[in-house]
Amino acid sequence: MPFHLLFPLFSSIVFVIAVMFAKNAISRGSSPWTSTFLSNLWLGISWAAFGIYHGELLPVHAWWQAALVALAFVTGLVFTYLAYQHGDISVATPIFGVKVIIVAAMIAGLGHESIPGRVWVGAFLATLGVGFVQSGTGSLPSSTGHSSAANTRKAMLTIFLAVVSATSLSLFDVGLQLWAKHWGVARFLPIMFVATAVLSCGFLPWVDRPQRLRQLGTLRPMIIGTLLMAVQAMSMSYSMSAYGDATRINIVYALRGLWAVIIAWILARAFGGREAHHSVRVMLMRLSGAALLTASVVVALWK
Repeated sequence: MPFHLLFPLFSSIVFVIAVMFAKNAISRGSSPWTSTFLSNLWLGISWAAFGIYHGELLPVHAWWQAALVALAFVTGLVFTYLAYQHGDISVATPIFGVKVIIVAAMIAGLGHESIPGRVWVGAFLATLGVGFVQSGTGSLPSSTGHSSAANTRKAMLTIFLAVVSATSLSLFDVGLQLWAKHWGVARFLPIMFVATAVLSCGFLPWVDRPQRLRQLGTLRPMIIGTLLMAVQAMSMSYSMSAYGDATRINIVYALRGLWAVIIAWILARAFGGREAHHSVRVMLMRLSGAALLTASVVVALWK
């Protein structure tokens, strides 16, 4: 595995741990807008400090490019947290695997890269994996108070929100590959992530105040989850900006679907996840879908 693919591998693991904490906070009454705002605030502060230390910023006439990429990122993150608000981690996270296909199609359509056949095969396997995860939505026992129809509607809403998030974040990835690599990581990313923090200030009317988070008992998981989300986003953004190779980076990042099913299943009771109420058959179906996503990584990287 090329060295730069270790960055998305790291991010895929940290992402799942981050959403376990954030999902716990949201399920206990915290707002998903709070998660979005805090995640982008940490990113903005970190990259602003880096930009000041580096001392060389993006030319003003190129700030519109950073703003567009920032808008795609903020939109993607909003729909990510909304997907986790309405559905299971083990459903939403593997669905993000469609991002592999979207990025590959966008790059091929722009004509900036020739996509090897093995990458398209990997993308096809990722699609099958998404299908398995979707078929494994299942129904909860009647003791949970949810009907089968209600579970199906919730799962479909989760899938829709995850696909919208994947599309927005695909635009973010392509924008990074086109512009950040051109201007350089050290000049582009500070302005871009400061822009994400500024855009996120528009969510302040819906952001929970610290006092409310303390009342809900969600201050600690919210801070941990959003900090980890920022860390994994920095890792992904750096790898995309410095090395390009958006398609293979996203295929490795799709491993988060596998980690999500396994970790969410194991830690469901500790974090209050709905996975604790699903049958073994349902979770094995989701795990099979996530395994297909893993197979897509092997195929796409095979030479």
